Amino acid sequence: MPALKGVSSADLIIKGKVHTVDAQNQVVEAVAVAQDRIVAAGTAAEIAALEGPHTVVVDAGIRTVMPGIYDSHNHMVSAGRMMEGVMLFDATCIRDVQEAVAARAAQLEPDTWVVGGGWIESQFDEYRPPTRYELDEAAPDHPVVLFRLFGMAVANSRALAKAGIGAGTPDPVRGAIDRDPRTGEPTGILRSGAAYLLAGAIQRRNRRESLDEIKAHIVRAGREYLRWGITSIIDPGVSPPMARAYQELRVEGRLPLRVNLMPAWHGMYSLAETDRQLEALGVYSGFGDPWLSLGAVKMAIDGGLGSRTALLNWPLKDGSRSTEPLRLDVSRLEAYFERVHGAGWSIGIHCCGDQAQDLACRALASVNRRDARPDARHNIIHAYFATKEALDLMVDHNIAVSVQPGFMFVEGDIYYDSVDDERLESYQPLRTYLDRGIMVAANSDMTSAHYNPFLGMRASMDRKTAKGRVLGTRESITREEMLRLFTINGAYLAFEDHRKGSLEPGKLADIAVLSGDIMGVTTSEIGQLTVALTVLGGQIVHRQGL
Repeated sequence: MPALKGVSSADLIIKGKVHTVDAQNQVVEAVAVAQDRIVAAGTAAEIAALEGPHTVVVDAGIRTVMPGIYDSHNHMVSAGRMMEGVMLFDATCIRDVQEAVAARAAQLEPDTWVVGGGWIESQFDEYRPPTRYELDEAAPDHPVVLFRLFGMAVANSRALAKAGIGAGTPDPVRGAIDRDPRTGEPTGILRSGAAYLLAGAIQRRNRRESLDEIKAHIVRAGREYLRWGITSIIDPGVSPPMARAYQELRVEGRLPLRVNLMPAWHGMYSLAETDRQLEALGVYSGFGDPWLSLGAVKMAIDGGLGSRTALLNWPLKDGSRSTEPLRLDVSRLEAYFERVHGAGWSIGIHCCGDQAQDLACRALASVNRRDARPDARHNIIHAYFATKEALDLMVDHNIAVSVQPGFMFVEGDIYYDSVDDERLESYQPLRTYLDRGIMVAANSDMTSAHYNPFLGMRASMDRKTAKGRVLGTRESITREEMLRLFTINGAYLAFEDHRKGSLEPGKLADIAVLSGDIMGVTTSEIGQLTVALTVLGGQIVHRQGL
């Protein structure tokens, strides 16, 4: 690659197995950085010519050097909040949960809420959620609530009392309170909308979070992400206070990494103010700078597969099927799309079930036929099962997908309880999407899965669950494709592929140096990789073991 003109010496040179992720997927020997930009990538001899008296040279040896990882669906505010509380991704049994809750409670004054998340019943040896009484045992003097990866929470007795949930409490709309069949008392398990009763109780206790608290969550999570080579995220479904916190951090020079915001819209929260003002703002998708920008609006139709609330065209194993959209009135879907599409916004919409995906693709196609916008980057979020109709519409109308391969590892085991094995062969059909020419970006969806990007990278190829089952190898992708899904393709969704996502002269110098050679280790070993060096805007912001 030709070096940028006018650059006589580099500030930083990194030598190693440099995966540029350019259009040709070139692998070169070194990359050079001046100020915040990539100035050259090529042979060791070519880059050595840019070495000056003040150049910092890093020899990564056989380690992979790649663009900074782009986590294109990451709830960073919620992540920072979880990191402050109880994070249960690594718990393997109920006793682990109890010990983590007890440890957090010991740090807090009595009657203070203990809040956590990052669990699913399939990860525990007991293959069930903890009960209210097990949480009572762990923290008898504190209200405790632990949010499942999606669609459920478990609370102890104090938390239920503070939320006013008892034997006589009716189930909320689109939610359920699990009860002991003998006594009618809540078991502590609250499903879908019922979990929001707990969230409301926490807010009443703590009042609304201040901007400073939201900013602290962002900084906490962002600093942790840099340790994993994540230099950019898309935060989907941001509320006005969250957007304000991000902008204040940007103005203060304290934003830890680059952020693209997806404003919450229909199907996310009750945001009437956002609904009224979104099209009237005058700005739209793509507005911003290299540190903070606006992406698509975030919408949602259905729930999830593990919670059995995905909107499907076919029944689950037990004969049940979710037939009611969980999040919005789909009869108004096309009108919603038309409003923001016409105002210059792109749309990212949560669709786990194939019926939800069909509805979204039909509505997007209809709007696009009336008002074709080549610049639009509409995308289906999750896109678990694609019908032929949906695939054809996605190809014809340039509709991308935003997928979470890590879900296969984290919660894939529980899918077998609900879905026929044959259908799971085509779950998250990455190979099919790519073969059809559909743009695919991969991400973690933290807090619904661990933010460790290498878990998702591995799962996109071996498609293994935590317990070793395989969700259809015919939908596996190659390592080169995987790198694109976690870098340049994420930048595409955020309208940023012109300035980041690959190591090409003129682009931002966001770089991750891995602990090993991602092309040389076994597929299973990819999940064990870490990051030795993270560079953000030309500055080394994390270094370990190099």
